[in-house]
Amino acid sequence: MPKHFKRGVKREHHLLKGIEKALEEISALKGVKKVIPGRIYSSDSRGFEIKVVRETLTGLKLLAKSDGSIQEIFLVVDKADRERIRKEMHKINEDWRKS
Repeated sequence: MPKHFKRGVKREHHLLKGIEKALEEISALKGVKKVIPGRIYSSDSRGFEIKVVRETLTGLKLLAKSDGSIQEIFLVVDKADRERIRKEMHKINEDWRKS
């Protein structure tokens, strides 16, 4: 595993509070090669949500929202797996919102 990766999630940058376990769950999905957290922005968001916002050249871009902050998350995923992972991400988001 490359430097800064732990349980499939890159740990070089900060993570939103409470998101670490959700990212580890995402990294365990079949077809997800890497989970790379990006920048954190302040916002007026409340609650917890992770959603797919678009495809990228290498996979999918997610936005994770947690009380007062938003973080970009990039998934490295093969084209063939993207639609299935989108569906699984919807289920993960619903499960995390309920907990």
